Amino acid sequence: MKKIFLFLAVCMIGTGSVSAQKAVKITLATGDAIGSLRNLMGEYLKAEIEKVPALKITVNHVQGPVLGSASQIMDQVVEGSVQVFGNDLAWIAPYDPDFQPMSFGFMFRDNIHMMKYFASPAFKAVVDKVAANSDLRLVAPVPMASRMFFSVKPLNTIDDFKGLKLRAPGLEMFVKSYEAYGASPTTVAWNEIFLGLKTKLVEAAHGPVADVIANKWHLAAPYITRTNDMFAANGWYVNESFWKNLDAKQRDGLLKAFEATNTWGFAESVKKEKEIIALMVSEGAIYSDSFMDRELIRAQAIEAVKKLEKTGKWSRGLVAQIDAVK
Repeated sequence: MKKIFLFLAVCMIGTGSVSAQKAVKITLATGDAIGSLRNLMGEYLKAEIEKVPALKITVNHVQGPVLGSASQIMDQVVEGSVQVFGNDLAWIAPYDPDFQPMSFGFMFRDNIHMMKYFASPAFKAVVDKVAANSDLRLVAPVPMASRMFFSVKPLNTIDDFKGLKLRAPGLEMFVKSYEAYGASPTTVAWNEIFLGLKTKLVEAAHGPVADVIANKWHLAAPYITRTNDMFAANGWYVNESFWKNLDAKQRDGLLKAFEATNTWGFAESVKKEKEIIALMVSEGAIYSDSFMDRELIRAQAIEAVKKLEKTGKWSRGLVAQIDAVK
C-alpha cells in the first residue's frame, strides 16, 4: 500500500526549475471541522514537513472552515493566497470536465479500482492540463472510506430514496447522482448540515463517518445506511506557480510528507470506521449495511452517467475507460 501511495505521489510531480534553496512558509487549509479526519491529516502533514528542518519549510495550518467553503478555498489556491489545500477530490471537477465522472455514484467498484485509475496515464494527463490552464495542481490523491447516508428515516429500499430531500454539495455530479437515485438534492454548506438535518431542511446527508463524527450528524439523523455507491478520496491541491518555484529537494520533501500523511490517513479511516459506527450506535444511531436494492439504484446511476456522456459533458468513451481499469 505504501509503495502505491508513493507511486501516485511521484506521478503527480510537476516540472519546475531548480534554484538555490530558500525558506518557504506555506499556508495550509483543510476546511473541515477541527477534530475531523481531514483536519487531523492537515496536522499530520504539518508535523511531517516541519520535522525535516533541511527543507526550510514552515506551515501555517488554518484549521476549520474559517477561510470559507471548499470551493472558496480552491479559488484561494488558484490565486496563491493559500498554497496547499487538502480536501475531497470532488472539488477538482469544475476545473476540467474529464474529472466529473469520478464523482458519479457507482463509478468505481471499490477503492482499489479508484487507486488504480489515479495511477493511470489518462488521469495524469488531465491533472497536467488543469495545472497548465488554471495554476492548480492536484498532488498525491488517495482513496479513503465509503460514504454513508445519514437520514431522519430508514432507507431500506429504492422507494425510500424517491423524493428524499438529500443534502448535496455545490457539485453537479453529486446532484446528478442523487437525482439518478430518485432523491431531491438540496445544496447545504458542510458546516450547516447538522442544523439542516435537525430542522428537516434536508432529510438525509452523505459522507464518510470519519468526517461526519465531528459534526454529529447522527444525533439529528440517526439512520446510517451503507450502499457503497461513492468512495471518498482526498487530494492535496497546490498552487502550480508556488510548486514550480520550489527547488527539487523541497518538492521531494513535500511529496514524501504527502505520502506519509496519505498512508496514515487511509489506515486511520479504516481503523476508525468501525469504532465510530459503534460510538454512533451507542448514542442512539441505527446502522445498516444490507441495503436490499443496491443493484437497482446502481443500474439507474450507470444509465444516467452514460446518458450524460452522450450529451458531451466530458470526453466520449471516458466512462468505459474508467470501468476498464483493472
